[in-house]
Amino acid sequence: MSTEYRINYTIERTTDGENYEEIGFGSSGAWSDIRQCSHMIASDIDNGTWETEPGHPDPESVKRDIEEEAGL
Repeated sequence: MSTEYRINYTIERTTDGENYEEIGFGSSGAWSDIRQCSHMIASDIDNGTWETEPGHPDPESVKRDIEEEAGL
């Protein structure tokens, strides 16, 4: 049996600097190399394809907020 890796993650944000709220989550899937896991997570975040539940903001709106704050 070969070893596989998967990373589960949660994305949280704060608007007041103190209280964090979950805005998304995901998993890298199962991969034979932990670097592949890292790549898949980075891809999810860069492309706004993480998972959400009712009440979470849309990933595209999160990406827009980040760009606006950065002045892009």
